[in-house]
Amino acid sequence: MTVRIVDTPDALYELRRDPALVAVEQAEAQKIADRANAQGKGTYAVGSRQGIRDPQGRWRTNVSTADAYAMRANAKYNILIKAMSE
Repeated sequence: MTVRIVDTPDALYELRRDPALVAVEQAEAQKIADRANAQGKGTYAVGSRQGIRDPQGRWRTNVSTADAYAMRANAKYNILIKAMSE
């Protein structure tokens, strides 16, 4: 018995937009941001968006510095790297 898999770009695009998958990504990013915020002065923010549809439209989530204190602390102590490794 042979199973055929038909690859359609729209199916992958819709799968990557699934609210449940997006929620999992955002929850992981928020955990990293919370650990980074707990390590010192400064604020770390979570951003999330879907990439361009060429053809996949992958979803990406990032954690970034939100103020000057966080920028300085991250440059000096690598706060984001440490928060990701915990």
